[in-house]
Amino acid sequence: MKLAGLLGGLILIALVVPFLLPAPPSQGTVEHLPWNVQTDGQGGSLVFGLSLPGSTLADAARLHGPDPELGLIVDKDRALALEAYLERVQLGFITGRMILTLEVPPGEMDGLVDRAPDASALQSGARRLDLAAGDRQAAMAWPITAITFIPSVNLDPEAVLARFGEPVSRVTSGDTEHLLYPARGLDVLVDPKGRELLQYVAPAEFSRLSGPLDASADTTAGAVPGQ
Repeated sequence: MKLAGLLGGLILIALVVPFLLPAPPSQGTVEHLPWNVQTDGQGGSLVFGLSLPGSTLADAARLHGPDPELGLIVDKDRALALEAYLERVQLGFITGRMILTLEVPPGEMDGLVDRAPDASALQSGARRLDLAAGDRQAAMAWPITAITFIPSVNLDPEAVLARFGEPVSRVTSGDTEHLLYPARGLDVLVDPKGRELLQYVAPAEFSRLSGPLDASADTTAGAVPGQ
């Protein structure tokens, strides 16, 4: 039992250490690492080689995987969102899953729903609709409005702070904690019971991430403003 525990601890250290140590220059595309967010001074950003706003699903497929899985999400309030999933992406020496939220052209959403061949229920109570073949092809040209990255290893707050620095503010919701970096358009959700989520939008649209959290009473300011 002691040997099994020791081995488990060594495996965990091997997974988390890449987030804590400096990135070796020879490993992968360094500019695509999750903490390398470039801002343009006009409310936009560049992360994972993708511009927010500006880059399309075709751009993401070219950089991170040729076969994104598309799904139209209908939440419990019947709000609609089109998302693309990349099951395994390599970002320098970090791996994980990527979810891209796409901007659907005005007037197109109802048609996507009408042409969807089937639907499946999600654990959240939402439904997921597959797109018709023609709509999947059209969606490759639609712009990305948000990116969610789910690392393949769970991160603790110390690992997040080592890479991203002190957040401007923190919002707790139950067991989870949101670390907010508005100048980078980034919300890092740390979950002790599940996978962490790194959510990116253009900095000018940060209210899309912070707005749903504003009602929380448990918000604390960080030590370094403007991160």
